[in-house]
Amino acid sequence: MSTYLKRFVFASLIYLGLAAIFGVLNGMTDIGYIGLFAHTHLNLLGFMSMMIYGIGYFIIPRFNGADLRFASWVPVHFWLGNISLIGMVLFRGLAVESGSDIFEALFIIAASVQVVTIFMFIVNIWMTLTPVVAHLSVPSPAAVAPQLATHPPVHPVKATPGIIEVTADTPIADLADARPDMLQFLATCGLPMFRQPGHIEKVRSIGVTIGMAASNHGLDLERLLATVRTELEKVPSSSEATPTGEISADTLIGRVIKDYPQSREVFQKYFGGGCFDCPGQAYESIDMACRMHGVDMSTFLAELQIAIGR
Repeated sequence: MSTYLKRFVFASLIYLGLAAIFGVLNGMTDIGYIGLFAHTHLNLLGFMSMMIYGIGYFIIPRFNGADLRFASWVPVHFWLGNISLIGMVLFRGLAVESGSDIFEALFIIAASVQVVTIFMFIVNIWMTLTPVVAHLSVPSPAAVAPQLATHPPVHPVKATPGIIEVTADTPIADLADARPDMLQFLATCGLPMFRQPGHIEKVRSIGVTIGMAASNHGLDLERLLATVRTELEKVPSSSEATPTGEISADTLIGRVIKDYPQSREVFQKYFGGGCFDCPGQAYESIDMACRMHGVDMSTFLAELQIAIGR
């Protein structure tokens, strides 16, 4: 979990404590409207909202198989949200006690800023979830039929020593069967929907080829083909990644844990035990996990290589 996501959680706990104090004071003595206002808003906008922000920013992208759309907004959200909340409680109390229009205007400004931060969260999470749906522009069987008739699919991979051939007519599903880790690689090439578990089955049922995927998502076909060919040449094509395969930022967590049981200690150290039973390990890369947990990837990979005896 990154620094600011932890700060959201810590802030929520502080607000919970403050709200509890105001609650006790309200029960023991009459501290007026300001006490009730502070108790309510420190609980709702402080404790509950800040906790939801911290956990929501962390959990939702992970289970959606995508990065947070506007990660740079998070620090802005944190500071504006906290400053405006404190301003709301402070200026509302001063406005009620003094009847000053200035304090009332300051309260309105603080409340308006708080509303802006709420919509920052809404937009950020909404847009984080949207790409998975928006990029699922898989053509209907009727639309695919003419293309399949004109360009019948060919066998995706011809693997002979040192030679792997991939064309525009290569079905992506067959490519994934030959190299399961290619789904994660394709996601980094501009096809992020392949981070979503189960999407490959939709692609398989329709028979989407590399050429069709490139066309649907506005990618340069020749560049995509060249990139895929280069990646395939790194390791001989096989249905199972062997333990001698290269471990990099794009390697899937599940594959590393499966092939190298001794790596569990490193994952436990940096990410906790959640990686071992989390469904995300099937499609989350080391790079994504490090970014989600705020871990330096170079340090993690170095310790991982030592743990597996390289």
